Amino acid sequence: MTGLQLTRRQYYALCTMVLLSPLLHLVPRKTTAEAGCGGWLCALAALVPLLLFAWILEGILHRGRPGEGIGEITLRALGPVAGRVLLGVYALWFLLYSAFALRIGAERFIEAVFPLSRPWPFVVTILAMAVCGALGSTKALFRASEIFLPLLMLVLALVLVFAVPGLNVNNLLPVTAQDLPGVARSGLTVFGIGEAVLFFGAFPGQGRAAVWWCVRMCVLVTLLSAFAIGILGAELTAKLTHPFFTMLRNVSLFHAVERFGALVIGLWVLPDFVLVSMLLTLAVNCLRAACSRDGRLFAQKNPPALVLLCAAAAGAGALFLAQNAFETDALQASVVPVVNIVLLGVGTVGMYLIGRARGKI
Repeated sequence: MTGLQLTRRQYYALCTMVLLSPLLHLVPRKTTAEAGCGGWLCALAALVPLLLFAWILEGILHRGRPGEGIGEITLRALGPVAGRVLLGVYALWFLLYSAFALRIGAERFIEAVFPLSRPWPFVVTILAMAVCGALGSTKALFRASEIFLPLLMLVLALVLVFAVPGLNVNNLLPVTAQDLPGVARSGLTVFGIGEAVLFFGAFPGQGRAAVWWCVRMCVLVTLLSAFAIGILGAELTAKLTHPFFTMLRNVSLFHAVERFGALVIGLWVLPDFVLVSMLLTLAVNCLRAACSRDGRLFAQKNPPALVLLCAAAAGAGALFLAQNAFETDALQASVVPVVNIVLLGVGTVGMYLIGRARGKI
């Protein structure tokens, strides 16, 4: 990603905002279903693989020429034909991922705040916000993340503080040797989310920031998982679609604001906005690089026509991808993490090895 001068704070802010949207959908529900009461250890199981991927990604970026990002290096490593094909595949996946993000955001509102509503009003609202973000400069997403993140972190901190009285440590233990295979599988779920965020934020010169972000992310995931499982129990957590937001129903602020889950869910449109805007921006620039002689990514403002075309594709996918919330949830829980690992993780490493074998990077 070229043409962007980022501070470490902006890097942390964007990556964390992008993480928050899929995080509370898959964690701790899916990780608890895989590891039982040991689901709160999922982030610890994912930490070493995430650090290794961050190290590999920084090594790839370090071998780039001045001003090159992951897109330019991909074209040089694989050649113009294979490189453009891979960038095209990336673009299609980013559009599909944005469709998932839009639909999951809509389903979250429907389940927790507006039962029996149709998903399209929420999809259209989030998509309209995301299009405004994608039509602007990429740098604006980082500034928006810097503004939004402190608010969301404050809300999460308040939730955890006032949830302490309901925390039952017995729901988190014991974790035996028989649970370790499940903990390892749950770590793959967290790794799939984390390495996708690292790929989205593959900015040259941010290697050390990426390492520290992985550590911070794993601490955050551990806290959120421990509180959800500790309050709801592993069995109930694994059955709920959004256990974290369900947990909010038993939390009150000084007995003045009861059941403020709707407020928190309303604030979660901000991570949805940043995530979908970033995915649309990535898709637009991958398509532009794949279909033109200009291999530079993020070197100019996003073309409005291409942004609107990608947004239309993402919106249609969100509305027609699944018939109901159960199908959406099944696809999000089973397909998305696997494709992230295979396409963005294994694909990136494969690109690097091929580039080294060809002597191009």
